[in-house]
Order: sequence, then structure tokens, then C-alpha cells
Amino acid sequence: MARILTIPAFRVAPNTTLLSWGGITFLGALLLPWTRSGRDLFTFTTSSTGLALLGSSPLMPAILATAVLVAVAASLPWTNAQRGRVALGLGALGTVLVALRLFGAGQPFSGAAVVAGLGFLAVLGTGLALAGVLRADAFIASSVLWAGAFVIIFILFPLWAVLKASVIVKDQFTLAVVAETLRSPVFFLLNNPATTRNETLIGVQAGLVAAAGAVLFLAVTRRLRQSWVWILYAGLGVGVLTALYLGFGALRNSVLLAIVVGVISTALGFVFALLGERSRLRTRRLLGPFSILPIITPPFVLGLAMIYLFGRRGFVTYQMLGISTNIFFGPLGVAVAQVLAYAPIAYLVLQGVVQSLDAALEEAAETLGASRWHVLRTVIWPLARPGIANAFLLVAIESLADFGNPIIIGGGKPFLATEVFFAIIGRFNPNEAAVYGVVLLAMTLSIFLVQRYWVGRRSYVTVTGKPSGAKARPLPPALDYAASGVFLAWMALIVALYGSVFVGSVTKLWGFDYTFTLEHLRNLSPTGWKVFWTSAKLSAYAAIPSTLLGFLIAYLVTRVEFPGRGGLEFGSMLSFAVPGTVMGIGYILAFNQGPLLLTGTSLIIILAFVFRNMPVGIRSGVAAIHQIDRSLEEASTMLRANSAVTLWRIVMPLVRSALLSGLVFAFVRAMTAVSQVIFLITPQHSLATTQILTYIEYGSQGRGAALASLLTVFMIAVILALYGINRRLGGPTAREVTAA
Repeated sequence: MARILTIPAFRVAPNTTLLSWGGITFLGALLLPWTRSGRDLFTFTTSSTGLALLGSSPLMPAILATAVLVAVAASLPWTNAQRGRVALGLGALGTVLVALRLFGAGQPFSGAAVVAGLGFLAVLGTGLALAGVLRADAFIASSVLWAGAFVIIFILFPLWAVLKASVIVKDQFTLAVVAETLRSPVFFLLNNPATTRNETLIGVQAGLVAAAGAVLFLAVTRRLRQSWVWILYAGLGVGVLTALYLGFGALRNSVLLAIVVGVISTALGFVFALLGERSRLRTRRLLGPFSILPIITPPFVLGLAMIYLFGRRGFVTYQMLGISTNIFFGPLGVAVAQVLAYAPIAYLVLQGVVQSLDAALEEAAETLGASRWHVLRTVIWPLARPGIANAFLLVAIESLADFGNPIIIGGGKPFLATEVFFAIIGRFNPNEAAVYGVVLLAMTLSIFLVQRYWVGRRSYVTVTGKPSGAKARPLPPALDYAASGVFLAWMALIVALYGSVFVGSVTKLWGFDYTFTLEHLRNLSPTGWKVFWTSAKLSAYAAIPSTLLGFLIAYLVTRVEFPGRGGLEFGSMLSFAVPGTVMGIGYILAFNQGPLLLTGTSLIIILAFVFRNMPVGIRSGVAAIHQIDRSLEEASTMLRANSAVTLWRIVMPLVRSALLSGLVFAFVRAMTAVSQVIFLITPQHSLATTQILTYIEYGSQGRGAALASLLTVFMIAVILALYGINRRLGGPTAREVTAA
């Protein structure tokens, strides 16, 4: 009789990922406190633990039961698809229950809300992966949800809070605050009743003249039919600029300042980039240290230096020229300080653009008989347009968001960034501050749209991967010598300005008594040293998550296909494009009450640093990941390594130099930040940059110079350490990361 072979039933092993997250979520929700009574993040209140709330909160048993069901679903002998569908439902249900418990209680969150919220998001991500909704493993799917949640909470939600506060007053929708603010002479005044002229009529006349000039020019060049839109732009642009020039107020000052600083800084940056790559003179070697200056010091240090050199008792104006003048206290002084601070940033952006230009195009133009000047105008300039637009956008945003220079040498003139500060600190009107923030946000987005339109959809590709034997063409001798002369004068001014800050830190009383003294350095104790080490500590705490989260998002948007990838990339980069002043208002409005209360703690400063500097890690990460062949990651996957192992053991070692550069850059940017954190500091959590402003505001310029000198020396040491380590790793330098 034949024996019947029986095949044992196949048993599916428990899913350890779901099981782990179910257990972590259950224990965190049960044993940790859900709320706290005050602002202290590390208080452990036993009365608010999940165990204590079981009898009083109807949502708590549901949350704990959902976590238990996750563990049960992970243990049952189901297929991955079945587990995935169940995990999708349980993860979504748990996330909703946690949100209802958190916002329903109305009390500040604590550890249990964080652990349970992230845990259920991880369960939801694991479900997306197991069910095949997302073509990725559990780690990648969960990372997408976590990153999306962080971007929504810490970038989009603060911006929404600013928009909401501008039109919602005492829980009612109203445009009264918007109308009152926009009609205020402090904001903008066009027709001044103290003058006999009609500024509006003059602006209209200037616009009509510009439009007529555009028509005449286009008619002569025979491009009138297809270029009628430029006539409209010319008329509107000149008319608006004329009205702004003749007007008064914060809007007028900030817009004109941003345009002037953007144009001059970008022009100088482009000339210096050409000088660095095409000059035959040895002076171009000085561009290296020149490009580091915007990284190591806050921009307003140059404002302090201008007081020392060109103020009423300045060394140049009073000691050398014998005049006491206030000419640099106002928009002129702010513009000069910002140009000095932001032209190196434009140079860093444009240096890579000039480096990537294919010299074969220039060689071909010269072969056809074009002069070097003609090549510069018809070849180099058109190809550099995207980089020039990006540099202008970045500098204009930095100018609009600059808070320190207008406060120090603004001469009491209103600017949008300072009016935001005075609306909150001086007039205690967050709704007015929100209106100013919305105006700044609208201006930033307008600059971005104009930049995109100007660049257009043309192709600017010059690097094709095909070898080119052509060498970069040198600058025309006249331009080379002229640009080198401008650069040497620039460097002499920079050295004099920074030197005055160092000398002022060891001078008894600048302008009156130049006796050498260490009194200002000694007077830094204890407040100055305390805020310095607080800045270093909080910046270090923020640098690591900023770099890692930026790298993770860079990997997700570069290597993973998922719905909303473009939205995640845009949202994560938004915090860098929005002025820091606007983000600072948003953090105050979003995290000052209710379940997300964070103001008054060191954590909100760390979070502001993380999400302000995270885009730097994203861009450097994207650039580094694009250089890695996908086959390395595919080989790791074929050997059954999950994405977390592949990232840790394959990708991260290959981009470690970029990670290190991003880490140090995030640290340095946090150390020199001021516009965003000026609203977030407290007496217990003050920072070096804000303390320098306080010293200067109260007349202690010597102590301000001493703390600024200490900060500059410390930053130089950090940058040199980075340079040494990166040379050993064969990675990019700090300025190369900045340019990226």
C-alpha cells in the first residue's frame, strides 16, 4: 500500500518590526506622563501617566488596546499583505486617538504623547510597506511619515500660525488689523502731507516715461510685437520703484534696501567669481579666506565695526578726517554693512557656476572672431543667469530678514524686520507682528517667482559628461586689473573693519581713550561667558539632528519614489527660503500655548536651529548621494540587508565628508543666528549673538566687541578643524559645502 506524503502547513514567523513598535508604543503610553504642568520638559508627573489616566480618560484604554492589537497582528500567522492592511488601519486609528487625546486635553505634551505618536506613525509606515502601497521597506516608509510629520509641525504649522494670526483676532475673523497696519505711516506713506509735491502722480509719470522708452527701444530693435509684456513690466517696475523712493516707512526702506544690496552684492560676487577662476594675478588666492567670512561671524558685527570706523567718534571720520557725522546711521550704513556681509555669500554661489562653464563654448566663439568682451557678454553672462538669479534671491532674502544691522546702525529708521520685533516686544501686539510677517513672506515668494520667470525654461546645460580639452579663458587684462583693484580695496576695508572690532575689545573707550585694557574681556564674566557656552551647547545639540534629518530627507527624495515626494522636498526647504524673522514669529505664535507649549525652554531654540539649518544638510546630502552608484545599494539589498543597514554601512561611509561639513556648517550657522531666535530667548536661555546686541544697545560697545571677537576666534578654530579633518577624508571644505 502506497504511503501518502503529507506536507506540513507553512507557518509565517512573527513580524518583529510590528511587534517591537507595538510593545514600545504600549509601554510608552502606559508608563510615561502624557502632560506636564509647566514649561519644564523633564518633569515626571505620576498623575498624568497612562496607567493613572486609565480610569479618567476614555481615550486611554482605546490607545493601549490599539497598541496591543498591533502586537497581536504581528504575532498571528498571516501573510505580509494581511498584516499590512491590519497595520494600516491600526496605525491610522492610533495616530488619530493620540491626536485627540493630546489636543483634547489642552495641556502641554510630555513623553508619552511623543512616543505614542511616533510609534503609531511607524506602525502605519510598516503597514504601507507590508501591504505594498509603498515600494519600500518598513524603515523607509516610516521615515517618510516621520519626516513629513516634522515638516508639517515645525515648518508649515508655524507659517500657518502667522497667516492665521494676521486675520484672526480674539477667535474672530477680521481684516481690521491688516488694514490698520497697512495704512500706518510706519508701514508705508506715499503722499506726505508735509510736502507740496504729489508723489503718486510723479510715480505714474515715471512709469509712463519708462514704458515709452521701452516701446522706442523695442521698435528700434524690431522686437516690438513679441515683447509687449516687457513694456508693461518696465512701466510698472519704474513706477513702483519711483513711488517707493519718494515714499516713507518700513516697506519702502526694506524693499529698496533689498534691491540695492541684492544687485550690488550679486554683481560683486559675480566679478569676484570670475576673478577667482579666470584671473592671471596672484591676488585671487586671497578669495579663499574672503569666502569664509560670512560663515564665521554674524552679519551685524560689521555694523558694529562701522560705528568704530565711521561713526560720530569713528577712527576714520573723527580721528583722521576731523568730522563728526551721522551719515552712516540710517539706510546708507545698513546697506554698506549688508553688502560687506552678503557679497561673499553671492560669491560662494556663483563660484560653482563659473567653474562649471564649458570653456569649449568660449573657445568656439573666439574662433569665430569674437573678442573676450563679446564672449563675456554673449556666452558667459547668459549661461550664468540661473546662478545669478539664485544669488540675488538668497541675498535679497537675507537683507529682508536682517535684524541686527538695522537695530545697530539703522538710525531709528523703520524696517520690516525691526518693526516685527517692536510690534511684539514694544507694542505687545502679535497680530500686528503677524501682518508684518505675512508681508515679508509675500515679498520673499514674489522674489522667488520673479527669479523663476527670469531664468525661464531655457536649457543652461554645459556639463554633459563628454570630455572637453578646452581650458578656461582668462579675463580681459583691463577687467582683470580693475576687478583685482576692487577686490584689494575690499579686502583692506574688511581687514580694517574686523581689526577695529578686535582692537575695540582691548581699548578702554573707543573714540576717547585708546589705552590698552583687558577690562572688557574680564567683564564678560559671568554673563558673557555663560551665554557663549550656552550658544555652543545648544548649537551642538542642534547640529547632529539637523545633519542626520537633512541627510535622511535627502536620501528619501533622491532614492525613493512615493506620493508627495516633491511636497516633502519643497516643505523641508521652505524654512531656508523664508526670512528667519517670519519663522521666529511663527514659533512664538504656534508654540506659546496649548498642547504644543515650548516657549521658554531650550528645546524650542534647538528646534529652531534644526529646521532652519536642515536644508543645508539636504542640499549637501543630495549632491553627495547623486555621486553614489545605485548598484552598491542594490547589492546590499540583494544580500538581504534592510534600508537602515544599507544607509548605515554603505551610504553614510561614502558621504561622511559631506555629513561632517554639513554638521559643522549647521553648528556655525546656529552659533551666529540672530533673526529667528531673537523672539525665543529667555534670561535663562540667552545666546551670544543676542547678548552682543544687548551690550551695544545699552552702550557697552567694548563688551560687545569682546564677545564678538571671542565668537569670531572660536568660529575660525572650528572652520580650521573642519578643513584639517576634511583634507584627511578627502572631502569638500566648508566654503564648498556653503556653495552647495
